[in-house]
Amino acid sequence: MSKYIELNIKDGMPPACEAMDCLKNLFERCRVNKYKCILIIHGYGSTGKGGKIRKLTRTWLEKQKQKRKIKTIIIGEDFNIYNPKALELKNKYHELSPLLSVCNHGVTVIEI
Repeated sequence: MSKYIELNIKDGMPPACEAMDCLKNLFERCRVNKYKCILIIHGYGSTGKGGKIRKLTRTWLEKQKQKRKIKTIIIGEDFNIYNPKALELKNKYHELSPLLSVCNHGVTVIEI
């Protein structure tokens, strides 16, 4: 089993509360199944200022980091060649390589 997985919580454009329920359930399944790196696709939002799902996702992930359930959080716009932690994760999980070439506000990478 791969240690890397992508979770698309914006698929089907669910309301924010449903997307968050999905994230919480999938996150726990990933922990149980011993995934180590997760690319969360939450989207940017249609307002041009960042949507509700994006904001709620990142807030919830920070809380999980404070609880020590997450080691590393890298928001998509910070996943670049100038970020040493991003380069370290890319070297461990080669599936992340394409993220280095774009500034993607609609994703967040976590290591658990």
